[in-house]
Amino acid sequence: MSSFTAYAVILFVYGFLHLRRRPPVGLRRVIVIFCLPVLVISLVTLMTNFGAPYIFGNSVVVSGGILIVLGMVSLPATKETIRAVLAGWLLASLSTTALAAIELSTGLHFGSTYLDANPGATKTGVVTVFFNPNNYAAFLTITIPLLLAGAALTTRTWVRRIYYLAALVSAPIMILTSSRFGLAALILGVSIWIVLRIRSHIGQAIVLAFAVLGAIFTLVFLQGRSAGEISGAGAGGGYIIGVLGFQIPVDSSFLARWNLSLNGLDMLAQTPLGSGPGGYELTAIAQGTSRQTFNMINPHNGAMEFFTEYGVILGALAFIVTIALFIGAIRANGTSSRSRAERSLATATISVIVMLPLVFVMHSTFINIPHEWIGFATFVVIGIHLSGARPTVKEGEATP
Repeated sequence: MSSFTAYAVILFVYGFLHLRRRPPVGLRRVIVIFCLPVLVISLVTLMTNFGAPYIFGNSVVVSGGILIVLGMVSLPATKETIRAVLAGWLLASLSTTALAAIELSTGLHFGSTYLDANPGATKTGVVTVFFNPNNYAAFLTITIPLLLAGAALTTRTWVRRIYYLAALVSAPIMILTSSRFGLAALILGVSIWIVLRIRSHIGQAIVLAFAVLGAIFTLVFLQGRSAGEISGAGAGGGYIIGVLGFQIPVDSSFLARWNLSLNGLDMLAQTPLGSGPGGYELTAIAQGTSRQTFNMINPHNGAMEFFTEYGVILGALAFIVTIALFIGAIRANGTSSRSRAERSLATATISVIVMLPLVFVMHSTFINIPHEWIGFATFVVIGIHLSGARPTVKEGEATP
């Protein structure tokens, strides 16, 4: 049992003990409806497959993640709650930034890393405690918007400055991870933040156009030179994938991700109700594939991973939850009577959801990553707050 799941149980119990009758919020109900079956599946699988490869580890993390979400939605979705959660993200950001500085200055890694475990991978990218540079980049992708939102939400000037400093330092660290997906996400995230702050539709269109072109250029230009790129036998060269009649040149890493996603579609067609926690890897091992994946068996696509393991019904429900969060944030950001703090929370939500497709492909396995569940819980609380809060001009404004 991981420490993450142990802390999740503590938070769930704390939230349950503080459960109070509150005005009904439809989003909270949808979240609970989504979480309960996922939790039941994970717990039953955990108890019936104790210690089994892939299955057990997946069940432990997902169970912990769902318990954190349920614990968070049991608490009042007030600004005070969100401030406390964002303070945790600030502490995590400062801690990992300090570790990154040590790693860059000494060249030492904190524990085993993907770069050390795979001799064929390129030795590039800051890792800190995240095993893989792409995992660290995914963490930064979520953290930077939350830091900016935290700066708007805090009522103390010196704390606001720390938030801004942490966000500012995180940007060059993202570059130092050498994650092309992370860099593309950074470009998109910054652009979305700008678009939601300008009124001119022409200006918004120009910023978005440059953002999309910049992201595409980043993904193409860094082919073969990004974090963890494969360079072993049969990999590292140029490849072609066909999309809607177009022939697109890609590297081995992108080709593997593409083919792993296609394999996921095959699995989904075979078991539309899901193969259970860890089912993607077990199916890949049992059936193999005619597509080139360079011996990778992890999905490398968070959306495909969840659909194949938990089925189309829960996958569709997860999609509905994401769309509900996105629409709620769009409405909150577009309401002039909302406070600056609330609009910043909405902007953070919008930017992260826009970047989700890139975050999905950063991890070898997305739903097995604790900080992604914590991020989900954070945005759920923000979404409930935005959907239930009464907009006022001065409410929640940051003051000296």
